[in-house]
Amino acid sequence: MHTIELLAPAKDLECAIAAIDSGADAVYIGGPSFGARVNAGNSIEDIAKVCDYAHLFNAKVHVTLNTILTDEELKYAQEIIYMLYEAKVDALIIQDMGILSLDLPPIELHASTQQDNRSADKVKFLEELGFNQVVLARELSLNDIKAIKAKTNIKLEAFIHGALCVGISGRCYLSQALTNRSANRGECAQLCRLEQSLYDANGNALAKNKYLLSLKDLNQNNNLEELIDAGISSFKIEGRLKDINYVRNVTAYYRKKIDAIIAKRTDIKRTSFGVTTTTFTPNPEKSFNRGFTEYNTHEIKDNYANFLAPGFVGSPIGTLISNNTHSLTLELNKDIELHNGDSLNYYQPNGTLDGFRISVANGNKAEIFQVLPTIKKGTVFYRNKDAQFEKELQGKKPVTRKLDLTLSYSEEDNAVILTGTDETDTTYKVRKEIIPQKASSTDKLTTTLKDKLARLGDSVYELKKLNLELSFEHFVPVSIINELRREVIAGLNKTKQDIKRTQKPGINIESSLPIPESEQNLGFKTNIFNKKAFEFYQKHGISNPVMAYEYDKGNEPREVLVSKHCLRYCFNLCPKYHNAKAQDLYIAIGNKYFKLKFNCVRCEMSLIGPLNEKPF
Repeated sequence: MHTIELLAPAKDLECAIAAIDSGADAVYIGGPSFGARVNAGNSIEDIAKVCDYAHLFNAKVHVTLNTILTDEELKYAQEIIYMLYEAKVDALIIQDMGILSLDLPPIELHASTQQDNRSADKVKFLEELGFNQVVLARELSLNDIKAIKAKTNIKLEAFIHGALCVGISGRCYLSQALTNRSANRGECAQLCRLEQSLYDANGNALAKNKYLLSLKDLNQNNNLEELIDAGISSFKIEGRLKDINYVRNVTAYYRKKIDAIIAKRTDIKRTSFGVTTTTFTPNPEKSFNRGFTEYNTHEIKDNYANFLAPGFVGSPIGTLISNNTHSLTLELNKDIELHNGDSLNYYQPNGTLDGFRISVANGNKAEIFQVLPTIKKGTVFYRNKDAQFEKELQGKKPVTRKLDLTLSYSEEDNAVILTGTDETDTTYKVRKEIIPQKASSTDKLTTTLKDKLARLGDSVYELKKLNLELSFEHFVPVSIINELRREVIAGLNKTKQDIKRTQKPGINIESSLPIPESEQNLGFKTNIFNKKAFEFYQKHGISNPVMAYEYDKGNEPREVLVSKHCLRYCFNLCPKYHNAKAQDLYIAIGNKYFKLKFNCVRCEMSLIGPLNEKPF
């Protein structure tokens, strides 16, 4: 049976609980240190609370420990790992191979996408090392994933939604090159989201001050079943810096999509339990996004970026009929309603994005507090904040998740017993001794038991079935009935929360398993930042390992970014697709220049630099 895991992001405890309630089978969250989002750390205490809640549903908690580490940091990392294990974390997501030499507790290890997991040989190597799960590179196509699955048995994890890095994860040094803030150390400056300019070899500008490297967001909602059939087990939503409304909306959306697939098939099942109910209709287009792309999934070449804006433009809602200084009238698209507090965007004639907030909405008319410029009739308007939808997401109980519970009440000659069994197949029994006294009315006794035992309140349980075996028809005080119910619920919770994970990673640090040939000559891209990692790569076949770019950038231009996004293609200059003559191109970020290099066999673009002088 192929198990399917929906893996949601969490920047903190509140987001993690929301993700679980919204239907996540697992969450991934940053620990106290060493996560690839330096501003998304969490205390051990909060992570323990996340684990306690997640485990009620048999959901899991993965903690990111996916940066490269110094020798001193490795020592601290081992302490953190043991604290995470004691907090009952289910898995660690790691990048640095130096961690494998540590004394590790019995906890799963997942190979981060920062390890650049793109080939079957690489994934097979990680499997044979003893990793339990591999996070695949976002750049892979369905055919690539199938090829990896055909040669491996390890669980494969793939991103299905959220922000795309323009550079291959773990192999992007652009931020380090220009700002000394390393993406491999969790400090990416996101220079790809800034304006850039493109030039030919003669210095002619092909594009000025455009967001040439700012990719749209990934959206695989139409490809989920194909990904399942290709061999993906874990479906990952990006977004450890996103807010709680994003987490609720996007997680609930994919929960419904995946459940619909599971419902029609007998060869797959989900990995956790419980039914999620929402008071809103999930719609990822209404949460932050940069426009959507399926990227390289079907190997369809496209402009994967939005050159005009690096942020959330919103969904088109209509076109302008007229406006004055404080109001506008729109011809709205079908089923669109305006609300007080909506935020609208539009592009000015020069391509600049502008916008404002609606003070008062009345049909297709909107009053605006600020003074509006003259806007051309027919201008397309976008909504990047639907105030009514946001209000629904922030309601008292926008999402709930419940486990089916069966309660069985029975009697002995001097005791009453309540047994609870939930859909995770966890059972807990409570027995209370009483002074035997026959109830005055069987009907009244039955009514009281049904009423009191069904009061599950804010627990995660919903009564599916109640069995009453009244052999003696004992009179039982309401206080005893309530105690039975409360203790059964508490016992069920504690039973699941106390389970120790004993999945020992099969890492054999003494193994001299040869590293794949494709990993043999990466140079600084091996990302070695500590002595233990250096020794690891020596042992596995690299005779002269090179230290990381973060350790020594050198003085000469280097390949600091590799991407499936190709600017030569985007500007109709591709020899393969446009029958164009190959020519040199350069990209400028601020006052720094990079030469573009193209590998048409792999359909990839690289940035070489920063150049020591202006190239033209």
